[in-house]
Amino acid sequence: MPRTVQLVLDDALARRLEDRLAADGGDAPALLDRALRAFLDAEDERAAARDAVIRAAGEGEFGAAPGLSADHVRVRLWLLGWGGGGESGPPGSC
Repeated sequence: MPRTVQLVLDDALARRLEDRLAADGGDAPALLDRALRAFLDAEDERAAARDAVIRAAGEGEFGAAPGLSADHVRVRLWLLGWGGGGESGPPGSC
């Protein structure tokens, strides 16, 4: 169901809107509808990307297949062993 909202613009933003309408034509409601849709789409994409990164980080720490990742403790011990007589290759795929 369509919804009407009231939007109060400061002078500078109102001038920019008028300039854009003068340059491109169209009407304010249509332009504001496009702008709001673009903003909300970008925010949805940002949230999805953030969630994907969080999921991937969790899978790498807790759920990756054996041999495809190394936990913090193993990487730390490997790094501390650099330059010593027992230096070894990297643990997992860090």
